[in-house]
Amino acid sequence: MIQILVTPHGATCPTRRSRFAAALLALLTAACAAAPKAERAAPRLVAEWEPAVGALVVFPFELPDDLVRDLAAQAPLFVLVAEADRAAAADKLRALGVDQPRIEFVPTAARSPWTRDWGPHQVAGPDGAIALVDHVFRGYPWVPADCAPEHFTYRMGRMEGEDQAVPMLANALGLATVPLPAIATGGNLLTDGRERAFCTRAQIVENHDLADEAAYRALLRDTLGITDLVVLENTEPFGIQHIDCWLKVIDPETLLIKAAPVGHPEHAPIERNVALLSQLTTPSGSRYRIERIDCPPFRGDFLPAYTNSLRLGNVVHVPLFGGEADERALATYRALFPSCEVRGYRFDGWMHFDALHCRTRALHAVPTRGRSER
Repeated sequence: MIQILVTPHGATCPTRRSRFAAALLALLTAACAAAPKAERAAPRLVAEWEPAVGALVVFPFELPDDLVRDLAAQAPLFVLVAEADRAAAADKLRALGVDQPRIEFVPTAARSPWTRDWGPHQVAGPDGAIALVDHVFRGYPWVPADCAPEHFTYRMGRMEGEDQAVPMLANALGLATVPLPAIATGGNLLTDGRERAFCTRAQIVENHDLADEAAYRALLRDTLGITDLVVLENTEPFGIQHIDCWLKVIDPETLLIKAAPVGHPEHAPIERNVALLSQLTTPSGSRYRIERIDCPPFRGDFLPAYTNSLRLGNVVHVPLFGGEADERALATYRALFPSCEVRGYRFDGWMHFDALHCRTRALHAVPTRGRSER
């Protein structure tokens, strides 16, 4: 078992030598140097591009094998797994050639792969310490664009194990939690790391029996430090309506947005959202730099979710769906991230309403202990 202790001043103290602990210590040192300084006595929702101590994925892996290998090589990999499946997870990782000291197994009741959605947002307190946000999770919306409370249904029903995942993760790693008594599905709440976040109207409607819009905004302000919630139009005629399938926040000044073909049902609502976003003021006082990524149909009339990517440190992991548009997507990312390595992952399991971003999540909080048997 590896334990990482945290002193009152935030320094990490490995209880014994291991490659896993050494890698974690190096990442935490970089995080302390690079993380934004707290400027006000209020919580702050951590942006996904900020320094991370590792990545969260779920076993069984519904991910490309090379992505699992790459994530584990880049930083410690926290594998959420049911106890009954732990031996199988270890066997799979050995078969992939993943160095076992790079792995931390974490018990979970969740069975679905979408750690982005039911997994933890992370919030920095006034002292800079990062805690996991324990929000309500019910499942995946499957609703029309003009969804109303009476039309709100879930694609797979309500998911009790996924709703328990954050407390189990926090308990296993010795992390603090912050309760948020509302739905804040990760794929439909993206932040700029300052005081702004973006979601679609579906997120507001989904909370109808927990909090009205004014109360929801107040909860996000008081719990996450979000003082400006930008609510955008749903884009799918019928579907999950998650924002990360058509928008990615690159940094506080830059947005990457899907370009749907003219005449496609998603084209008009996305363009209306672009028009709204182009009028917003960024933290620097300027207008957003809005970049577009070409998304022609890849499977029937469905559009690839190229914005559904993960930046972890200096590597950007991009889902690929097949066809010549993949190379154009990679070129778009390379232009956006000239100082990063951009890697693409072709996988038949990607869907138009989910991809790589949905199935991975960075861990920014500092684990104070681990209970994995080596």
